[in-house]
Amino acid sequence: MGPPDPNDTCCTPLPPSSYTSTTGDNNNYNNMAIAPAVGVPEVRKRERLRHIQISIGLMDEFLRYATHNTMSNIETCAILAGTLAPNDATFYITSLIIPKQKGTSDQVEMLNEEEIFEAQDSRSLYPLGWIHTHPSQTCFLSSIDIHTQFGYQVMLDEAVAIVMAPRDQRHRVGIFRLTTPGGMELIQRCDERGFHAHPPTATGQPVYDLCRHVYLNPRIKSEVIDLR
Repeated sequence: MGPPDPNDTCCTPLPPSSYTSTTGDNNNYNNMAIAPAVGVPEVRKRERLRHIQISIGLMDEFLRYATHNTMSNIETCAILAGTLAPNDATFYITSLIIPKQKGTSDQVEMLNEEEIFEAQDSRSLYPLGWIHTHPSQTCFLSSIDIHTQFGYQVMLDEAVAIVMAPRDQRHRVGIFRLTTPGGMELIQRCDERGFHAHPPTATGQPVYDLCRHVYLNPRIKSEVIDLR
């Protein structure tokens, strides 16, 4: 499955506020916690983060697969994978990989990770982050989530963590990443596991922040790879 043509103006990403849910539940995305694509610059490893494009349809699809767990107050997770444009400027999230997993009301663990790697490698996909639900909590990254995100961001600076919190009336969707260098350096030095507090970063940055490099694009075709 190829990405949209980056030269096709119909596929040009638009501000997130221009989009609504493909299921018709506009409230899910009017309350999306996402920073504008242009804004206050932050210190980064790269001079400029490459853009990531994702469709609301893929997030809607993930919620549908998570429905049973959400109703049972159990978190659900999946891998976000995709392709890189030939001009090396934009990643496209084209695949949702749902691994075997076990979860509770406040955490989720992926199982059989070798199956995830095989699914990515066989399709030549980049791991672009992960997505998970907070079935009864608000939209944020817990200390466990932060350590999980660190692993993705070490592999790819642009990697994102999407949190979907259906019962959060303020922000039902959030797209986050650890700040660089502050958040990344702090978590690299942290050996604690489970739920725990983190001290302030050495740079004064928050540990994580809303993404500024993610665009919503309804024209991206996507697939769901359910490994459960």
